[in-house]
Amino acid sequence: MDGFETFSFGSGDTSVGQRSKRFKAETGRSYRVSFVWFNNYTDDGLIADGASMAFAGCERIYKPGLSYVLIDNSNRAAMIELLGEQPRQAIASIICVWPTDKDGEIDVASFKAGKGYTLQPWVFSPDKYRTIGQVHKRFSLMSHDVTLSCSDGQYQKMTFTPESESLLHKYLSAKNEDLQAVGRKIISDARLMANNINGELARSLTVDEVREKLGGSPTSPTGNHSSKNVDDLLDGIGI
Repeated sequence: MDGFETFSFGSGDTSVGQRSKRFKAETGRSYRVSFVWFNNYTDDGLIADGASMAFAGCERIYKPGLSYVLIDNSNRAAMIELLGEQPRQAIASIICVWPTDKDGEIDVASFKAGKGYTLQPWVFSPDKYRTIGQVHKRFSLMSHDVTLSCSDGQYQKMTFTPESESLLHKYLSAKNEDLQAVGRKIISDARLMANNINGELARSLTVDEVREKLGGSPTSPTGNHSSKNVDDLLDGIGI
């Protein structure tokens, strides 16, 4: 295990090419989104039969000046001692944020023109992963969008409401070939964006690199909660 894992619901969950602006919800706004990174594709680059949404996960520690540092089984004890913190889990995926007003109502003119959407990496907590998973159990997010309504932007508190259809699939199944092309481009761009998804989660540094960048004496670990890896987090979710 190298610290990063790729998984999807029900399987393994026991501008492109540059660092993208991560999704962060604003207080009082609602967003309609589609999950657009998948774990299997056809030779033509479309979503394969039986595919599901893909996610990446890791454990990490935040340190000012270093941002988030990847923690894995090979460096766990040394990193905890050096950084003085216990690692926390984080999950990431790629979403398409559709053009809407602040209440999450779709901008029909923009959608019909194939404009106004944005692809963004989204890094979120294990609790949100579980909540999204519960929505997915009742309304497959392969064929339904979800509306995220944010009540607290600072702490990213939000509720999740499934929609009756997937706007990505509306594009892919459109009679108009230009609109079909928009859907295919979303899938293609999301695949390229996924090449950098691990970097959105954490920096992979050696203990010596961290020690050098800190340039000081290590501090003592704080907190009394035990460390868990992503496998432990995802065991028993039953999605």
